[in-house]
Amino acid sequence: MYNRRNARHTGFTLLEVMLAVCVLAVVSVSVYRFVETALIAVHSSTESARERALVTAFAGYLRGEMQALPGARAGAITGEPHRFDAISSDELRWIAQPGSGLLTRHAEDEWAVTLTAKQLENGEYELGMRRQDMERRRNAEWLPLFRRVRGFEVRYFDRGRAQWLEKWTDPQTRPALVRVKLWRDPAADAYEVVLPVSTKTGGAG
Repeated sequence: MYNRRNARHTGFTLLEVMLAVCVLAVVSVSVYRFVETALIAVHSSTESARERALVTAFAGYLRGEMQALPGARAGAITGEPHRFDAISSDELRWIAQPGSGLLTRHAEDEWAVTLTAKQLENGEYELGMRRQDMERRRNAEWLPLFRRVRGFEVRYFDRGRAQWLEKWTDPQTRPALVRVKLWRDPAADAYEVVLPVSTKTGGAG
């Protein structure tokens, strides 16, 4: 015989269904937030690793250039400080030979290279190099390196004075060391590298 009272207990009540849906929603949101946090962490870690790799490669490039300065060449390295809108934008200038020093194989003669930061139209600062052929004296070419630069500082160690100088203008001598600082994140410390400079000097070539 059919029992209506027993039939009411064979299914789920509306309250039970609503509770199950709420629990499922909470679990879904928790899983979503966990996955989102994990993806953000992975992305951040990847970006940090990429940033470190770029800065390491940049430091290696500068180290090679400071050791490859022309021996019998006056004014092989000079530099002056600059500041725009409270942003340090120093200039490091050196004479580079064709090849890796210009980041291209398609070049001849000697080139004057200036490493500095410049402001873009959107207000951001970009670190890059101005390259100019010293033989043909064509217009300088800008080669961008880093976007979102918050500061670029260069200091020169004078062995005779035993101190760091903010500029180097004597074409007949060279600093013993060059210290470069690069700020990318205003909330983080600067990337810093100290580079030994080739001391092989001579008269103007």
